Amino acid sequence: MKIVLIQPKMIKRPMDTELKTRLSPSLALLTLMQLTPEEHEVVMVNENAENIDFSCTADLVGITITLDVYPRACYIAEQFRKRGIPVVAGGIHVTCSPEDCLPYFDAVCIGAAERVWTRIIEDATDKKLHKIYHDMENFRGDEIASPLYDGIDSRKYLYTNIVSTSRGCPNRCDFCYNSCQNRAYIQRPIADVLRDIKSLKTRHVLFIDDNFIGVPSYTRELLTEIKDLNLKWSAAVTARILDYPELLDQMKETGCQSLFIGFESINNMALKASARTISLKNMKSSSKPYIAAE
Repeated sequence: MKIVLIQPKMIKRPMDTELKTRLSPSLALLTLMQLTPEEHEVVMVNENAENIDFSCTADLVGITITLDVYPRACYIAEQFRKRGIPVVAGGIHVTCSPEDCLPYFDAVCIGAAERVWTRIIEDATDKKLHKIYHDMENFRGDEIASPLYDGIDSRKYLYTNIVSTSRGCPNRCDFCYNSCQNRAYIQRPIADVLRDIKSLKTRHVLFIDDNFIGVPSYTRELLTEIKDLNLKWSAAVTARILDYPELLDQMKETGCQSLFIGFESINNMALKASARTISLKNMKSSSKPYIAAE
């Protein structure tokens, strides 16, 4: 079976440059490539860097979807489905709004794909695709698959040295994708993270987590482990990092070059109105799923 995995072309905002479209490859699609059994041919197409060949002889198409590319993803699916090629969709928008996506795709994957991707391929081979695939019960951090880093064409991207230590975020904010009912906060075993870092064979690493300090004790343990790797790294955190000055010191000591912090507002009333919540205190490091209280 030939499988084509597609990252739809993003719609640039007025402040975006062309570099925005070429920042990094999709870890979701690289993970699916890793999970695909060897007897199948699998290719990844990033529409930001190359055109989609709608006349290709694909047996199955997979599309990863965020809200900004949703209309384009629906169009892409329509073109392949017209040609009799089944299309399965996954990604954070599908996970958070599956009912919106169901009419436009032959199948949708809600949540993690690690347990269901092989089943999807088998069902597609037998022409018995189910409409919904969803298996997140007791999903563990050690089940998170490493991306197929060898499948990256580095010429297409600004950087490819991306590593995740977790999925999701422990915060529950009404405006954020990570707060939908199908999203859990799951940490990877540190040994798995270290393996990914070492496989990149570079000193420069971008931790692409939604919240690198979701559980500060876990972050401290990870930084202790990478201290001797002589890295230069960056990550995204929340403003709560200011509550942990010793963690900031440890970040500096281990090669932190920059931290990205998203400020929705500096007005406390505006934050309360948007139900921005933070539940970090008394949380222990764990590889088990964690869902913060609503």
